[in-house]
Amino acid sequence: MGGAAVGAKRLHLAMKSCGVDSRLLVVNKTTDDEHVIGMGRNRLSNSFRCRFNEKVSGLLTSENPVVRSLGVLPTGTHKVINSLGADIVQMHWINADTISISEIPKIDAPVFWKLPDMWAFSGAEHYNLPDDPERYIEGYTSDNRPAHESGVDVNKFIWKYKKSRWKNTDFSIVGPSSWISECARKSSLLSGRSVKHILNPLDTDLYRPLDKDAVRREFNLPLNKKLVLFAAMHATSDKRKGFSYLKMALGYLGDYLSPDDVDFVVLGAAGPENDKSSGFNLHYLGIIRDEEQLVRAYNIADILVFPSTMDNLPNIIKEATCCGIPCVGFDVGGMPDMISHKETGYLADAYDAQDLARGIAWTIERGSPEMMERVRDGAQCKHNQASVVNNYIEYYEDCLESI
Repeated sequence: MGGAAVGAKRLHLAMKSCGVDSRLLVVNKTTDDEHVIGMGRNRLSNSFRCRFNEKVSGLLTSENPVVRSLGVLPTGTHKVINSLGADIVQMHWINADTISISEIPKIDAPVFWKLPDMWAFSGAEHYNLPDDPERYIEGYTSDNRPAHESGVDVNKFIWKYKKSRWKNTDFSIVGPSSWISECARKSSLLSGRSVKHILNPLDTDLYRPLDKDAVRREFNLPLNKKLVLFAAMHATSDKRKGFSYLKMALGYLGDYLSPDDVDFVVLGAAGPENDKSSGFNLHYLGIIRDEEQLVRAYNIADILVFPSTMDNLPNIIKEATCCGIPCVGFDVGGMPDMISHKETGYLADAYDAQDLARGIAWTIERGSPEMMERVRDGAQCKHNQASVVNNYIEYYEDCLESI
């Protein structure tokens, strides 16, 4: 569950489809796929790690609501990895005590790390707030701590711990977005390490355009209105996903569009029937886990809006664009890698709800079969599985030659 886990599985399956002998090592295996290896964990040890992490993280008071990970307690994962005799170890999201900071240098094979977020070069936090000091560039000191933080500086402690444990360790970095690749290059923690930008793959035969009227009938949604889809895991409760900005944008949207012509659909959360915001109807689809059903849900939309305050390369945009859905979001993080401003969608000024409203109106008014085809063609080119895997293999070979 979660975007990073989905991304790891998709790269694993793409590797297999291209003839690479890929195995996916996970803490808890929930599939009968023989190529997925579950480590299993002692429940008592897991419970102790969870309590320890909660206690230590609780020493820090911060307005940043993102998840924080410590990674300081031993797990023994490096021993499992080494017993498998892999030629290459490709790390993904390795938090929640999948492997500890000090165990990464103990992996025998060359390590490549696809960054799902900022944790690899930050402290305990997985993302910064927009106005936070860029401590990952400057180094974590007492002088550059965010004003909204108090208590023990857990982030500084974890950053310094990473620096001490990784100083003589080389691993190669994959940045799924141009933004996070550049962050990694600028970071003082990962300084001098190889960094390559490679987009994430997607099955573009599965994520495809479908007949809109047919799927709208399935979901009992209006056929005679433009539908704007907002989709995210924990869509209305995860502050980083920007539902509050969407609600603010609806307050401006009446200046551009009539509620008689446009409805909004929320995917990833439940909500009340007959809900309205600033006169616009809101329909809630709840959480959909089946991928075929998810593809149908995307295809109900004329456009998708995703006003995340910070994101790497969100699956939501990738999946929607492969279905030919133009997208609107803030010009932050990895969004420019997937949305070409006023060509395949709209990049609103960061955290500007009024410009977000303008972007929604602009994209609806200019939406056309030609734009949808342009969106689909661009996404197919970027996320084609074979070309992504080939980029990985070339990177593996280049890095191995330099060892």
